Amino acid sequence: MDLKKKINLLMISSSSSLGGGTKHMFMLGENLSSDYKIFYAIPNNKNFHKYLTQENHLAIAERKLEIRDIKNLRRFIRSNSIDIIHAHGKGAGVIARIACVFSKKPLIYTFHGIHLRCHNRLKNFIYIAYEYLFGWIDSNKILVSKSEKLYARRSNIFLGNNSIVINNGVNEMPIKDSENKKDFTNNVYNFSKINVISICRFVVQKNIQDILEIACLLSDINFYIVGNGPLFREINNLIFKKDLKNVFLLGEKNDIFNYLYSSDIYLSTSLYEGLPLSILEAMSIGIPIVASNVRGNCDTIVNNKSGFLYEINNLNDAAYYIEKLAKNKKLREKIGNSAFYRQRRIFSKAKMIRSYDYLYLQNFLKK
Repeated sequence: MDLKKKINLLMISSSSSLGGGTKHMFMLGENLSSDYKIFYAIPNNKNFHKYLTQENHLAIAERKLEIRDIKNLRRFIRSNSIDIIHAHGKGAGVIARIACVFSKKPLIYTFHGIHLRCHNRLKNFIYIAYEYLFGWIDSNKILVSKSEKLYARRSNIFLGNNSIVINNGVNEMPIKDSENKKDFTNNVYNFSKINVISICRFVVQKNIQDILEIACLLSDINFYIVGNGPLFREINNLIFKKDLKNVFLLGEKNDIFNYLYSSDIYLSTSLYEGLPLSILEAMSIGIPIVASNVRGNCDTIVNNKSGFLYEINNLNDAAYYIEKLAKNKKLREKIGNSAFYRQRRIFSKAKMIRSYDYLYLQNFLKK
């Protein structure tokens, strides 16, 4: 972009968890800082201090709507001459839409996963009605995968004429060296066994109980789960109750690639996704994927080529695919290499950044 003045861009997230949405938001902010002046409205979290300063950050409430946040946001938009607002996720969309009614700034809204399956009919009806009533405020709606957009249309979620798909993207990392196993985990892993990794928040959506059920079927394989969240204690208690000796909860990690490079297989048991960054990161270093055949997951890999998809209620198939990969190193390399090159072609960070850069510029020039 060749503009004399930097565009002032405000990113909003109502969640401060270390999930895909916040990771995506800060990835955009870091990589667009040469042409944009980036501001953030997000709840406080010490993990984000490297991105946030007193000048560029407005602290808002965690996952709830407060009148004072709307007032502070309007003031923040005005005092920093914000040109474009980008809301990440449903909670951010609510506060951003209210603010934009008054500020009349272009608003870009990224869904980051549409959460209908985990809610009852009344909540789903209210959400769909809300999107019809307020969705017109958005200048553009971004869906992070083709299957997410298809699901939105099937669920009668208002998308209008300005909805587009921009695939999530991740960094291009060096491919895993399968010939020379190195321990990057400070002796956490047992390298005499095949190591399966899952990286996720401990929430209903991630369906972590199924990881435990799969582990019950494969006692000779170790399963490592990286992440934290409200269900952490419940999952830990289940591991104790089932007396699982091959499942290990590692908590949140900032150096997840150390654990990915030390792993042999990536497993996702999610009930739904937008487009999961954790799977893309595993693909970026050439780890074979076994994943539930749900929206978001199904966009990442080609079944039987760059990974294996199993139906959500058929855990025997998931165990079969993991065991098949565990017993065949050449197959792991073949499937992993296919995943590696697919990530380069379709889910690169550079491709994603270019798409958002173009979208921001188009909205700025329309002002």
